[in-house]
Formats: sequence, structure tokens, C-alpha cells
Amino acid sequence: MLWAVNMALAASPWTIDAPVADAIRAVADRPVGERIDAATRPFLGLPYQNDAAGEGVPPDLDPPARYDRFDCLTFVEEALAMVLAADPVDAPELREVLRYHGPASYTTRNHFMEAQWIPGAIEAGLLVDITDRVGRARTLRKEVTPEVWRNWRGRWRFSLDDLALPLGAWTLRYLDLAEAANAVPLVPPGSVVVTLRVERAWSPVVTTHVSLVVPGASEPMMRHATRMGKQVVRDDRLGWYMDHLRDYVNWPALGVAILAPVEQGPRLSALFPDPWAATPFPPAEGGLPSFTPSPIAPSEPPDDPSE
Repeated sequence: MLWAVNMALAASPWTIDAPVADAIRAVADRPVGERIDAATRPFLGLPYQNDAAGEGVPPDLDPPARYDRFDCLTFVEEALAMVLAADPVDAPELREVLRYHGPASYTTRNHFMEAQWIPGAIEAGLLVDITDRVGRARTLRKEVTPEVWRNWRGRWRFSLDDLALPLGAWTLRYLDLAEAANAVPLVPPGSVVVTLRVERAWSPVVTTHVSLVVPGASEPMMRHATRMGKQVVRDDRLGWYMDHLRDYVNWPALGVAILAPVEQGPRLSALFPDPWAATPFPPAEGGLPSFTPSPIAPSEPPDDPSE
């Protein structure tokens, strides 16, 4: 494989550095949010690169893993795999469960968040949907037909046969923009924040960003690989980000879904705190809230590759 040649030439970008692995082991008995913080803190400032990982063979020659640059999803996948594994060296096994719905290949990769990645991670017991536990949620429903795929202008980016494209209906619980802002103090560290845009009849996707919540000195922080600003892995205040979503203009934001990692193996019985033990909130009622956008400066690209 071509990526194996690259590994031999420069091992560091393709393997977990020993200091990172040691940092994770040092907090192995701590809650998952602290472990994610320790695992990903060394990645702060590393560059964003869209589609940073692949299978190492055509049609995607990128390596299965790299630790010198990330896109938003590969950053989340690597972080979850490293901290949920019994030891960081076992991360590739969990990464493969998150990324694929069968033996690893481009065709079996979970390319589409709503139809594949999220339900696959929940079915595998790696994530649980806690959206209803942190706020008054709504349900987004989407029906994806062959006609939707034919009309979608992003179809060309995926080297998949039509038969490999997911079809049918899916649902996803989400917090609208007002509820998302109110929920910030309740979102547990370690959570995965999934950013959703307003549903479009001709598009099969609504997810445009995914990020992690880590502990902050006085409030939760959001750590993510983003195209905003300097296009690096960075921390933002979770409250700021929830408010920032109101400013999307070209493709307005709908809200967020919140997922929590599920501890594996021996840690399962020692999980503290239990992020999904809270009583669900009642569902949201009435129409969606409306806001007057204040777009970011044109020189700062949005965290949405579709715009």
C-alpha cells in the first residue's frame, strides 16, 4: 500500500506519538471528558485538511490514520478511538468500527453522518444520543430517494456506485438554536456535538460539522478541527459557538445533536459521571426560533465545506 511506504519514510505523522499515548494512560481512570482533553491537547494548532484519511488505496490514497492534520470527523474519530480503547495502541480497532459498516473499504466507509455514521456508532455501542437529556429536543425527519442523489450537486465528491448510496428514511433528535444555547451548562465533557443545517429537499445531508466538548476553566469548551479562522485544531467556548450558529446565512443552521461516548470494558462499571442518566426533557413545542444573523467577516471562511 502507498500509505505504508509513507509510514516507512516518516513514521511520526501516521502513528500516535509516545507522549500522546503516555498522556492518555496517565488519566486512564479519569472521566472520558478529561481523557479526551489529554488525548487531543497536543493536536491544538495542527492544520485542518479536508478528507484527511482514506484507505491507502484507490479511490482514496490517504492513509487510514494521521496525526499531523485532521478534518472535523477524523479528529473526532481518532479522539474517541484513543480514549475508548483499553490502550491507545488499540485505537485502530475502534476507529474501524466507527468508520466502517463492514470490512474496511471505501465502499463500506460511513461517509454520511445521518444515515450511516451516527446510527452505526450508536448500534455498535460506542455512542449514545443524549440530546433529550440536555434540552427540549425536536425530531428531524428525512427521506432520501434515488432522485435526491441525482439532484445533489455534491454527488461527484463520492466515488460510490449508485447502489452503495444509502436510501430510505432517517430521524435525528436535535436542539434548535435557542435550546442549544440554553443547554450549554448541561452538556457533559466528552460529548460529541453534531452541527445540523436546515433540511433541503434536494440534498441528502444536513450535517456539516462535528466537534468534541472538553472541560474548561469556567465553562465547557469545544475542541474541533475547523475551517474557521486559521483553519487549525482549536478551542472555542461552547456558548460562543452555539450563538455563532445563528449567524450562518448561505445555509442556515438548524441546531445540534449531542452524543455521549459509551465506556468500554472495565471502565463501564466505573463510569462517573453517567452523562445519560438524567431524566429526559419534554420535547420542544411551537415553531422554530428566528434570529437576525450577524455573519462573520468574509475573510474568515465558514466551517462548512458545502458553502
